[in-house]
Amino acid sequence: MDIPAPLASVLAQIGARFPALADDPVMAQSLYDNVTSMIAEAHERYAAGVESSVVSDAFLDPAHLATGALHAEQAQHPAGAMLAAEVLFDEYLPVFVEEVGATTTDELLRATRALHAGIWSRFPAGAIAYTEALRQRVTTAHLDSRTRIARDLHDRVAHGILAGLQRIELTLLTDPPVPARTTQLEDAARLLRGALGEVQDLAVSLHARVGADHLDVALARHAKDLFPAESAAESANDSANESAAETAIEIVSHGSPVALPNWKAEEALTILIEALTNWRKHAPGSAVTIRFDWAESAVTVAVSDDGPGFDTAATADGRLGQLTMRERAALIGAAFAVRSHPGAGTTVELTIPVGAL
Repeated sequence: MDIPAPLASVLAQIGARFPALADDPVMAQSLYDNVTSMIAEAHERYAAGVESSVVSDAFLDPAHLATGALHAEQAQHPAGAMLAAEVLFDEYLPVFVEEVGATTTDELLRATRALHAGIWSRFPAGAIAYTEALRQRVTTAHLDSRTRIARDLHDRVAHGILAGLQRIELTLLTDPPVPARTTQLEDAARLLRGALGEVQDLAVSLHARVGADHLDVALARHAKDLFPAESAAESANDSANESAAETAIEIVSHGSPVALPNWKAEEALTILIEALTNWRKHAPGSAVTIRFDWAESAVTVAVSDDGPGFDTAATADGRLGQLTMRERAALIGAAFAVRSHPGAGTTVELTIPVGAL
């Protein structure tokens, strides 16, 4: 439709009240495009006599999501857009009523609802995209911090432990002390080797990234790094098979894998790596299977071992790091559960919604 002449006046009022929108060429163009689109939708709704909810049926419309992402990029809070929309509704309603020729009470109500719906239908997607963009920023900052910590662990802490270990071993080789002291030094060397291994594993896990992979493929890839000494196991998912083929961890994937939002995928990977670390610590020598069940709305991941198990009612959360895993699961809106019985193994289950919320 043609752009009504009064629209320029409304845009000018919005620009005067919100200079950040008017002064930025990108935001000004986005404002213009969105306002004209809102008015066009209002005309379509009025003409069709649509009386449905003011929230768009396709509230995750890609164009609306793109607008929300742009606002986040420009540090424009959704509340500002809502205030601008209020100005648009108040100032343009009389013009819209005249444009559609509404005269009766029913027609005036229909016109009011149509304009309101045309404006409001953008906000759910915009708010979701804005939140998603902020979460992505937090995730990026979090991953950057983990990378720095991992680098420090590898370059400083692990190097220091290794230097101390080498000094002990050199002393044992070149200037062996009395037997009692030799035993003490060998015990110290054994402790240092264990500490070095734990620091190295921690550094590897902190480097873990999902990246462009699906969650099952990323987990298989990192399991190979964390558990290199284990024997091979096959994966039912062809895409994950190549990465999992050299690990002892069986990864079975059912359904069509879906790309999770990055901030969810990274937290989920951390939870699953923690579950595998607990498996190695508390059920060494047992078999473990990770089963991915992909559905349209969620993916359920079950990490099951045939180890000794434990009494969940008598064991504090801290034993398996359950508290930390539960907290991480809550951050991504995932359901978390641990099932175990003495002598019957343990299953850690994580159900992750695939949507942006």
